Amino acid sequence: MNLSLRGLVIGFVLAVGLFAQASASEQRVALVIGNGGYRSVPELRNSRNDADDISEQLKRLGFAVIDGRDLDRSAMQAALSRFAQRLRGSEAGLVYYSGHGLQINGQNFLVPVDLKMDGGAFTPFEMVKLDDVIEALSYTDGVRLLVLDACRDNPFANVLAQNKGSRGAGMTRGLAKIERSQGMLIAYSTQPNAVAADGNGRNSPFTGALVREMQVPGLEVATVFRRVAVNVNRETGGAQTPELSVSLLQDFYLNPQESDVSAWQKLGPSASVTDLKTFISRFPTSVMVDAARARLEAIENANERERLAREYAEKERRLRQELETAEAGYRKATSELAERRESEERERLANAKASAPAAAAPPALASTHAGSVPEIAASTRDDNEREQRIKEQAAKEQIATAERERLASQVAAFEADKARLANERQALERAMSESLAKAQAERERAEKRVAAETARLPVFALDQQRTIAPAATPRRAASTCQEINARAQIGDISEADRDILKHGCR
Repeated sequence: MNLSLRGLVIGFVLAVGLFAQASASEQRVALVIGNGGYRSVPELRNSRNDADDISEQLKRLGFAVIDGRDLDRSAMQAALSRFAQRLRGSEAGLVYYSGHGLQINGQNFLVPVDLKMDGGAFTPFEMVKLDDVIEALSYTDGVRLLVLDACRDNPFANVLAQNKGSRGAGMTRGLAKIERSQGMLIAYSTQPNAVAADGNGRNSPFTGALVREMQVPGLEVATVFRRVAVNVNRETGGAQTPELSVSLLQDFYLNPQESDVSAWQKLGPSASVTDLKTFISRFPTSVMVDAARARLEAIENANERERLAREYAEKERRLRQELETAEAGYRKATSELAERRESEERERLANAKASAPAAAAPPALASTHAGSVPEIAASTRDDNEREQRIKEQAAKEQIATAERERLASQVAAFEADKARLANERQALERAMSESLAKAQAERERAEKRVAAETARLPVFALDQQRTIAPAATPRRAASTCQEINARAQIGDISEADRDILKHGCR
């Protein structure tokens, strides 16, 4: 095999590998089109913003996104073709369209930006059939999602409606309900044959609500769009209620990350400090954060209580040892002092007996005016011995006095240590009692907070992280009924709402 042929083979293998890798990574594919810069009618201010924000969220959620902005008919058809090719082998396909859409004789069309209004005469062949979009979605064997924010107040429909002789006399503002929805989820920004608002902010009410809900993890896709419907209904004061058609045969999660509700339920009552801190860091905006902090505080209080108990137990053990040592030293010093005093008393009595005969000798000697030399020498020796004994006795008494004073000082020191240790033990017991009482009170308060936050869970499960604008005052009665009906679709209804539906919304 020559070098050029070998290079071609290696290149082909690498290309196949890269293609397989790309295909494997594109398990979720989306086509996002935002048409706002129409050439024959005023532009839609928010369509490009809507498409940009949806595209950004889809990319964050793992979708491979084919983007298109201000596409003419040929560009829309080319984007559909690329999208269909990349859908093969995917687990999900999603189409989001923001722009003008209309229906003619019950058939829906998406309007490219190059559609001309030449005296109000144009044909459906200049637009893109919504059926073609559905056909492109069929290239995936997985979940198919179609999201249409395409029901603005359409000037094309208005012009053709005024042209009585046009073939577009069957044109209607808004889109018709799609009947070919088997195995699909189709989300409309408003109800069939109705008109959706473009919005005064960056996004339309529908897309703004959808962008927010896509950021909530762990919601099944049908739940996402039901929540979007509730939000849009509230934000528009009942003027706009999105429509949802669901015939999916399996659950699908736009944001497959674990939700805070699910993560909270998995924690259980035995969650550790690490688990709770991890939950707080993962879901800092969750309404369960207060409950997590309360449980964390309760655990830390219990740990602090145990630490204090161990610390005080160790201190008490050391104090007890010191006290026992002091007691033993005191008993030893007291015993030695008593023995010293008894010994001194015995020596004193012995010395007194020994000195009695010597004291009587001088008168007998005095009666002898003159004696022999040996007698005088013996008398002198006795005197010297007596003086020596007196000196020795004085030295012993001095030593005994010093030892007695030392022992007495030691006994006094041991008595002071005993008093000091007794005071320290009392102070320790008071401090331990106060600290444990404080820790117990904090633990009880934390447990009450946990109970209060846990009791709220069933109430906020559906309202979590939902941004809701206050309802407008016009059309209050009708909007109230529509809002309750929308919330009833997701089970978010109270007994008071049931009474309103029963008695006030007929």
